[in-house]
Amino acid sequence: MEDRKSNKYPEDDETGDVIAMYQTLEQFLKSEEFEEDLKKVLEKSNPKYLDILEKRRRDIERTDHGIVIAGEISSGKSTLVNKITGKKILNSGNLESPATVCKLRNSDRVKIIVEHTSGKIEEIDLNDKCDPNTKEGQRILKKTLKELTSSEENRSYRTVEIDLPIPFLKGNTMIVDTPGIGGSEEATEKMMDYLPNALSFVFVINVSNAGGMQKDRLPEILKKLICLKLDDDMPCFDPKDVIFITNKWDIIEEDDSDSEEEDQKTKTWKKTLSDIKSQWLKVDERNIFRLNLKEVLPGKENPSVEQFEEFQKVFMPCIEKAKHARVTVHLSFLRELLENAAKNVNARLQLDQQSEESQIELTNTHIKELEELKEKCSKKREELLTRIEEHISTKADEAYKYMSTDLGKRQILNPDGCKPILDICNTPEECIKEVRCRFTRYVESFLKSEEVMVEFETIKRDIESFLKDISLKIVFMENKWGYKFDDGRSLDGVILFVELSQLGITYAVEALAFAFPYIAIIGLVFSVALLALTIAATCSQMYQWFANKRENNRKAIDMEYDNCMSSVRQIVSKQLKDNIGVLLTKMIDKVTVDMLPRRIGALEEMIEQLLKSRKEIIAKRHLLLNLASKIDGMQKDVCKMQTDFQSKITKEEEKASEGSTQFLC
Repeated sequence: MEDRKSNKYPEDDETGDVIAMYQTLEQFLKSEEFEEDLKKVLEKSNPKYLDILEKRRRDIERTDHGIVIAGEISSGKSTLVNKITGKKILNSGNLESPATVCKLRNSDRVKIIVEHTSGKIEEIDLNDKCDPNTKEGQRILKKTLKELTSSEENRSYRTVEIDLPIPFLKGNTMIVDTPGIGGSEEATEKMMDYLPNALSFVFVINVSNAGGMQKDRLPEILKKLICLKLDDDMPCFDPKDVIFITNKWDIIEEDDSDSEEEDQKTKTWKKTLSDIKSQWLKVDERNIFRLNLKEVLPGKENPSVEQFEEFQKVFMPCIEKAKHARVTVHLSFLRELLENAAKNVNARLQLDQQSEESQIELTNTHIKELEELKEKCSKKREELLTRIEEHISTKADEAYKYMSTDLGKRQILNPDGCKPILDICNTPEECIKEVRCRFTRYVESFLKSEEVMVEFETIKRDIESFLKDISLKIVFMENKWGYKFDDGRSLDGVILFVELSQLGITYAVEALAFAFPYIAIIGLVFSVALLALTIAATCSQMYQWFANKRENNRKAIDMEYDNCMSSVRQIVSKQLKDNIGVLLTKMIDKVTVDMLPRRIGALEEMIEQLLKSRKEIIAKRHLLLNLASKIDGMQKDVCKMQTDFQSKITKEEEKASEGSTQFLC
């Protein structure tokens, strides 16, 4: 059977045009006409550009990008998918979370396609066996899927794809149901491995489970998303489009008292909102929904149905945006690559406009300046990494010093709004547990505090400022080498080049910005739990010599507090290094080791070639004019595609705003 990954589905005209442009550009850059010296310069600015072109082309040809539904086990992910599609085909229930990735795609034929971990593709044709619009047809599909996705049967499966009529899933957009977070490591790994394919993200939260937010899991997912974004492995993902469904509110007990205090559901809602906002800073509150999915039924009128209808209004634009995002990103990439190729050719065309003497003088000046820029990149990297290290060390010491004071101990053990620790602990064991809990809250609060974050924010701004400053210097130098077009587009070209060259870092800065307030707390609970290993004896052995209960508890609190205090430096340092430190280092390296050195190297190579081969280059002016004309033609085609596509998106958005979205439920 044909490999599923290479199978091409009918798509909109824009996708076909982009694929055709990739093919045209690949062929052009491989041709002898685009001579070796030009290839060397382009290799400097865009390393392995032919491999990347092929990778990008395959990416837009791929058919497994989708809107990912994720959440902990039994949060209601599969139920949500059933409600969205209006078909009860995915198994739902406390013990029936799929242990593999399930992909739903719109298709005229009903079939299931299984991809094994070996790469083997297996297709199950159900078109003549079931009608997914009938209960019996859905029962057959559900039974087949249960056999394929249960944890016992699916170990050799990478993904299971369900093809059936889902008209609102236009183009190749899919809905992807992922294994529950908190289940087996293997299932969680499958979910994490699929993240690079996500165009959008719906997170389902079970509010009955201690508020529903797995603080050690959600930041883990977010950290992976940010790293993928920084590495350009998720170019189409926009963090602002993430949707949160808070589910199972019916399990939260009602408060029937006449007390003026907030009832339990109100408290839970406020806490859930606070947790989501603190853990996903860019979230739009209009993208957070509160409902019981099991109450969302056809013909019913209740608050859950109303919330689901509001969700529909947000979800459908996400599908449309997901469909458009890939085309937009790919067109931007093509435009940037063509801009780099054009700059090199046009510099050659302008070479005869200056004397050999002035060229030598300009070459010497720019080579010296480029060496200085390379040195600046190296020094800036060293400076910023040192600042990160020193700041982390300083803050770890501050946490320890604060815990060493009487005021710090009093505020950590008996914070405002909490009952005194001695009043709620009956045994030394309970005291140890409560000390760790309050210590964890202190560390979590400290890591998110302004005094910790302000320097990291400053470093982030310094990275962005440094990129802009050095980029501008490079653009000025490029302009000196005749970065001009025959049709007078030189200024626009320069502006465009600056804009595109900063595209990647802009995404990175935005991604990092929404992670700052909480990313540092990943694994904190686990780290604090490790403190137990430092206790040399069991609780009964430790406290058997104390005279009375309250004194026993006081001693237990003091000893466990000292134990936590001795570990706070290590915990704070590790959390900041492993999370914010890692992400900032990625950003620093992206700018000082990757982006800027590539541009400096390309300009340096071009300048040296112009000096070394001046006569040969001038003699080939007629060939260069032909080359420039072809590049210019491709640039105009890409620009027109961008303009036309944006116009189409605008019209579709206007049309969508006039109507209403309808789902089955």
